[in-house]
Amino acid sequence: MGLTLRVPIDGLFIGDFFGFILALPVALFLVYWMSAVKNRLVVILGAFLGAAVGFIGVLGWVGTLVYDTPLPGANGASTFFGSLLICSILGLSFGMIFDLIVARANRRDYSRRSVVHE
Repeated sequence: MGLTLRVPIDGLFIGDFFGFILALPVALFLVYWMSAVKNRLVVILGAFLGAAVGFIGVLGWVGTLVYDTPLPGANGASTFFGSLLICSILGLSFGMIFDLIVARANRRDYSRRSVVHE
């Protein structure tokens, strides 16, 4: 039960990796499409960061990244679908959070202009 930080290339790692790879286009496209800020590169980087956090989180949860033995009952297929779902969700969430941070920092660019009628 000690801290080992080992990453063997087995079914769990492969399932997690391919789930991460397939979640990237989904998260990056949706965040770019939904973004309302001018600097969309920050939002894309936020989505990539969120998907990477999901990848490391799933690998630490089911694999031997943290503990000596993998999660009982975990296999490559369940890890793949879990990684696909979690990495997509975290990518979208981090992208939206970065979108809100950028919009709040540049509030004057996104506020409505009041129209004065004569």
